[in-house]
Amino acid sequence: MALMAAAASTAFAGDSDALKSILKAKTYAEAESLVKSSLGQLTNAAEKARAYNKLVDLAMAKVTEVQAVMNANQVAEQMKQGKVEAYDTIGFYTALGQAYAAAEECEKYDQMPNEKGKVKPKFHDANRDRLYPLRGNLINGGITYQDKGDMKKAYQYLAQYVDTHDAPLFAEAAAKTPDENLTQIAYYAALFAYQNKDMKNVSKYADIAAKEEKFATDANNLKLAAIQEGLKTREDSVAYVKTLEADYAADPKNEVVFGTLVNMYSGLKMDTEMNALFDKKLATDPDNFTVWAIRGQNAMIAQKLDEAVNCFKKALVQQPDNAQILTYLGACLLDRGAEAENRAAGKTGRVPKEAMDQIKPIFEEAMTHLQKAKSLDPAKERANWAYPLYRCCYQLYGAEDARTKAAEADTQK
Repeated sequence: MALMAAAASTAFAGDSDALKSILKAKTYAEAESLVKSSLGQLTNAAEKARAYNKLVDLAMAKVTEVQAVMNANQVAEQMKQGKVEAYDTIGFYTALGQAYAAAEECEKYDQMPNEKGKVKPKFHDANRDRLYPLRGNLINGGITYQDKGDMKKAYQYLAQYVDTHDAPLFAEAAAKTPDENLTQIAYYAALFAYQNKDMKNVSKYADIAAKEEKFATDANNLKLAAIQEGLKTREDSVAYVKTLEADYAADPKNEVVFGTLVNMYSGLKMDTEMNALFDKKLATDPDNFTVWAIRGQNAMIAQKLDEAVNCFKKALVQQPDNAQILTYLGACLLDRGAEAENRAAGKTGRVPKEAMDQIKPIFEEAMTHLQKAKSLDPAKERANWAYPLYRCCYQLYGAEDARTKAAEADTQK
């Protein structure tokens, strides 16, 4: 009988002192401090769910307060009556983020079985219904902090927006209404994570963004860049190359993986493997820009000018307006013309007119490509065409007119 009485008193005991203190709290900060310090003193999952729901209530009180001012301002502006009042924007977004975080914890404990082994959630429906319609404000919070230059906070809100889409608390609501913003916000969450050097979360959000075709390339680029950032040793890099090789073998049309694999081969000086990859690529894609551009650069560095010129011209088949390749091509032609001049001059130091007549078209062709590079990229953001263009003008017009001609040169001349 004594044991039964003890069991009965436990079963029908009131709230723990810890929970009573939490439920009496008047502010979010006070309640949060009590939850953190006394969570272990709460007797069961039901008490923990109530404690976290108290945090949701307090956070939502601030959200509702600011919303009322925002709505009143909107009416005043539309009706052109009444006074538009200032409101606490940062406080609103802070409280909103707190409400979502606390609701997630509340849901975790709310879904746990009770003493009888049954799951009887008390807060699920109410928290879902009051929070899910507010998710769009998380995007606004991210934009607000981005404008302030606080990329960590900006990431926090965009990540929270994406995470809440598949959170158990909102699964039912999300299934009813397709989220047209999800992949785009996931991409920016991945981008901000990368900027914050949070490489672990780049992949998480990039994978979500990549589900939509228009974000897939950029998202996968971010993901691969994040992985590369984490490579510390040559062994890490070689292991990563093996992964890329397997990915490329499974999807040979994936240009992102192909480009990354090429970069890794180049950085690791794996020239044999890179050339084998190039040959295989050209067998199915004879005009592949990446192959010809990189082969051209390698030949240019090795001063194999004829080979470099040939490769750059093939690269331009796919990208005729690539200012960098046009500049490289012009510079190589310029060097080839200068070499021809030196050979023709021999020991005399003077180039015969007959030889110059044959060499001059090389400089003129170089000029054409460099002029085009200038017109495409006048600010030299992608290609430094200025010096080779000046050299070309010097070869064609002499020292006195070189600067003037270089300044005046355009694609029409």
